[in-house]
Amino acid sequence: MPDNFRPDPQNNPEDITPSNTPQEPSPKKYPIKHILKGSRRAINNTMHTLYARGYAEISEWSPLQPTGIPGEFITMMTKYLNLG
Repeated sequence: MPDNFRPDPQNNPEDITPSNTPQEPSPKKYPIKHILKGSRRAINNTMHTLYARGYAEISEWSPLQPTGIPGEFITMMTKYLNLG
């Protein structure tokens, strides 16, 4: 009976590595780039609207950059969506 409780040298818990443990399938993440281009006021309003809806943090957007057209700015943000 004591032989039933002998450790199996082939089954050492310390030898478990990520390559031999079952992994849950990870959902594929798809990037989507958002670009806002317009007046500073319109961009800030849109950024705050998306924040209020829980879609994007203000800090996720790149700093506003002038486009070369007077009064026009641009900012970008990339989101990664889990689409199963």
